Amino acid sequence: MKQVMTIKEEKTSLTQILGSLMIGFAVIDFALSYAGINLTSFLGSASRFSPIVFGLIGSALLNSK
Repeated sequence: MKQVMTIKEEKTSLTQILGSLMIGFAVIDFALSYAGINLTSFLGSASRFSPIVFGLIGSALLNSK
């Protein structure tokens, strides 16, 4: 009997791309906050927690299947 090897290609899904972008935005927002630049000033007082929120949402999207 002949054995056939199959190679499984994994495609990058939209949720993985969106999750990576959100984590990247969270890192940039956190780094720029030390420089005095607020990227999320439209959120008001909640902008202090925006890197945490964007990072958590991004990691949840990366971990979802």
